[in-house]
Amino acid sequence: MAKEPFGLRWERDEKFELAERLERDYDDTLWEEAVRRYEEALNTQPDNPEYLFKLGYLRQLKGKRLLRQATAYYEAGLGSELLQGTHSWIEGKLHAQLISVRAQLDENRKSIAFYKQRLSERPDHPDAYAQLTHCYLKVDQVREAHAVVQAGLRLFPQIGTLRYYEGEALARLGRLEEALEAWERSAQLDGQLIDGRFSRAFAFEREKRLPEAIAEWTRIAEFMARYGFEEAVPQREIARLEQLLRG
Repeated sequence: MAKEPFGLRWERDEKFELAERLERDYDDTLWEEAVRRYEEALNTQPDNPEYLFKLGYLRQLKGKRLLRQATAYYEAGLGSELLQGTHSWIEGKLHAQLISVRAQLDENRKSIAFYKQRLSERPDHPDAYAQLTHCYLKVDQVREAHAVVQAGLRLFPQIGTLRYYEGEALARLGRLEEALEAWERSAQLDGQLIDGRFSRAFAFEREKRLPEAIAEWTRIAEFMARYGFEEAVPQREIARLEQLLRG
């Protein structure tokens, strides 16, 4: 009998054949049937590594298809003429999610190439610097990220988003105090930009600076209340950190 790749031997039965067919020609009905068959098999043998692998792989297979569908929606949104008018407010969210989903699909190079081109076409637009910085941070090219955001800040020193990404890059370079200052500055420049507050809270806790972490979560809770968002998470974090502080 021929050996399977990497020395693996699969149980070649109907459910196995279903999974192989899905790789060649994906179909939702077929996917549901394959999952059902493997779940039934797992119920009879819960620790079978082959069944666990296949169920994980089947979900990964569908997940990647859903992520590709998500990128198509984000790309279509960025191509909408409405972004120049009534829906201009959502453009930044579309870019951020597109970068994030492409990273999950291991398409960071595609994102970097796209946003490099975008920056070359729009060097007078601060968001273009922020988006390319975001791409570089996704692949941990921190020095490149820092160089881009610094170039943006030389032109737009009062843009909160750029200050936030400056903090993210500085933190990864090991320059924590400078990062904390940049995140604080980002929140001061843009009252609706809360990201830097979260970064400060997490950083303070990592450094065991619990009173400062509590103070930051308190500011986050106040922000949530001001804009009508759910406060449960920051309040829970405040209570948890206060308990840690009491020992």
